[in-house]
This record gives sequence, C-alpha cells and structure tokens, in this order.
Amino acid sequence: MDRQRPALPVLALLTGLTWMGAVLLVSANHKGISPVEDLAYDRANRVHTVALVFLLATAVVMYRTIRAAAIPGGRPAMVMVVGAVLMAVGNIVSFWGALLVGQQSDQFWGGLVGWLLFLPGSLVLLGALIGLARAGRRWPNVTRMQRWSMGLTGVLLSATTVTWAMSPAVTLVPAVLAAFALLTAGTTVARAAATSSPHVPAAAVNN
Repeated sequence: MDRQRPALPVLALLTGLTWMGAVLLVSANHKGISPVEDLAYDRANRVHTVALVFLLATAVVMYRTIRAAAIPGGRPAMVMVVGAVLMAVGNIVSFWGALLVGQQSDQFWGGLVGWLLFLPGSLVLLGALIGLARAGRRWPNVTRMQRWSMGLTGVLLSATTVTWAMSPAVTLVPAVLAAFALLTAGTTVARAAATSSPHVPAAAVNN
C-alpha cells in the first residue's frame, strides 16, 4: 500500500485524461447511416477501452489503499471495482468481440450483450462513488469540497457517456470536469490513507 498510495493521484490523473480524450473521440464519431461512420464509431470505442482499463486500475488501487489503511469505505470501493469491471467487459464484448468476428458492433450479437453490461456497470459505479463520498465523512484530513468532488465523479463520468451522443462541444465540459474530479478523488483517498491512524480496527473498513 505504501507504494500504491503515492501513485494513486497520478493514476487517477491518467485515467481522467484518457477518459476525456476517449469520450471526445467517441462523440466526434457518431453512429451514422453509412458503414464508414459505424466503423469509425467502433474504432473510437476501442480507444475508449484504454480509458476503461485505467478506470478499473484506479478503482482497484483505491480499494486496496482503503483496505490497507483501515479507513471506512471498503464496501463502496469494492462496488466501484465491480462497476468498472462491468463497464470494461461490456466495452470489450461489444467492440473487440465484433472485431474478432469481422462484424460491426450493431450487427454483432455481442453488441447488445455488451451494452447490457456497460449500462448497469456505469450505474453501479455512480452509486459506489456516492457511497465512497459518504464514507469520506469519517476520513481524516478531508474537506467537504473533496468529498463532494468524489461523489460528483460518478455523476460526471455518467454525463460524458450521455452527452457523447450529442457533440464534442457538449461533451467537453463534463469530460474536463470528470478529469479534475478523478484527480481529486485519487488525491483524497491517498491523503486520508496517509493520515489515518494505524490502530483503527479492521472492521471499520467495511462501514
């Protein structure tokens, strides 16, 4: 945990930047009425896989950091990992599965399956980050603004997946805010873990 904790803000920042770039790319390549447009949309979503992998890595490191520091929030952090897994698997099934069989995602049966994994995953992630923000009320050295920012991370990530169907100009604002919110979330968890008492009972982690 000692090695992971300082790296968490950096990992969260990388996640935010890759997420911002990926959702803007997807927004710039909508599904259309031509096969060329649909192919560009699939390619953009394969780039989004990178951001989802970073998001999963960030969730895992957050969970491990919280558990090792014995601070409240272990359960919502684990739920966050589950949500990130569902989103990543849904994306991979939809777009890499379609590539594997030589089809486009809207023609591939896995396209619907992937969406049915990705959408619940994004909702699970949203709930987990709100739960983590609530747990942060009992973290040391954490301000109310930092807790609110952590809860808003889930809202902003969800907003980017909604607005990318509109235009890059509309997606830009929530994407930039999501990048900052992810950085704040990573920094907040790392700070709380660094200043927590080593004598906190392990049972408190699951509160």
